[in-house]
Amino acid sequence: MIAGNQDGFTLLEVVFALTFLAISVMALAPMFVFASKQNATGRELGIAGAAAVQQLEVLRSEPYANLTAGGSLGTDVSGYLDKSDPEFILRWTIADNPNPPARTKIITVRAVATAPAIGLPKEVTIVTVRGD
Repeated sequence: MIAGNQDGFTLLEVVFALTFLAISVMALAPMFVFASKQNATGRELGIAGAAAVQQLEVLRSEPYANLTAGGSLGTDVSGYLDKSDPEFILRWTIADNPNPPARTKIITVRAVATAPAIGLPKEVTIVTVRGD
């Protein structure tokens, strides 16, 4: 053997480094779980929001005279409901606006995710006023 200075790591230094690395990875793991939950929630809200906006645009493009007051956001009412997409339920209401300006209607659209990935069902509600 050659006596003198030898470069390298001792076994003890390697064990300490691997222990520190393992503890760091275990500390970061909950962040990845949290991020994946937030991504799933964001996806559901995005899909519901897009569906609500699309239905609102359909209702806004209807002639004013065709907008009949009625509907419910909590129960199914024929003519004020869309279940064509299995990922969400769309319900809307149309109400005559009692406040000025005259001859306006309040349109409310609610989209509710049918199978939430995490937690409670996600929903988006959009309200607009439509004039004659």
